[in-house]
Amino acid sequence: MPTPLTWDAPGFHYDAGLTWDGMVPTPIPTQPNPILMNPTKAIIDFTDYLAAELGPIAQIVHTDMTTNAATFTAPTVSLVTFLAQINAYNAAYLARASNATADVLAFNTAREVLEESLHRLGTYVNSVADGDVTIVEKSGFPSYEVDNTASSGPPQAPEDLRLKHGTLSGTVTARYKPDRRPSTNEVQINTVNPDSAADWRQFGIFQGGTAEITGLTPGTLVWVRVRTVGLRGVMGAWSDPAQIRVL
Repeated sequence: MPTPLTWDAPGFHYDAGLTWDGMVPTPIPTQPNPILMNPTKAIIDFTDYLAAELGPIAQIVHTDMTTNAATFTAPTVSLVTFLAQINAYNAAYLARASNATADVLAFNTAREVLEESLHRLGTYVNSVADGDVTIVEKSGFPSYEVDNTASSGPPQAPEDLRLKHGTLSGTVTARYKPDRRPSTNEVQINTVNPDSAADWRQFGIFQGGTAEITGLTPGTLVWVRVRTVGLRGVMGAWSDPAQIRVL
């Protein structure tokens, strides 16, 4: 309710432009900005991520930042250079399996280069986004809400995993509900025995709650499971597997 003014109202003078029946206006409450209440930041430290995860995550970042170049107009690492670093890392990762000293050293060097570029690009994304979750999501970077930085434990298993046939033969679309938003998720498939840990193989790393699985053999029965990547590379629990026969 407005408050009636009186002659002895503190802070007012005869020349204040008030009338006998003047009223103090009721202030309009300020609405909190949801972005400022829950700022989101891209992860910029990838030292604890598994070697198998780093390449796919970097590829997602490159794809999404390229797609959203209108938002990220001046990346601190050229995306052409970044792609070359990703390819060099992936090649070094495969060569490392030889356990030859030269190959191991080359891999370590390639990883250092890629981690440094991810750090620089992530810092740039955070400066552009200024906490806006929608902009951070456009970058493809794994991220976290600033108010939840203490939540460094493993994420809970994604729920409601569902599979459906893709538009092309040999493809399957997986949809699921991750424990965190935004989220980065690892998808594994199994075409042999879902009870055997050795028969599960990584298919890829995906942002959000959808994954497109391609290159499957028609007629094959395939099982799929998903887990979420937490802070500093801490992996969450696996979802219950779902199965579908490929068309």
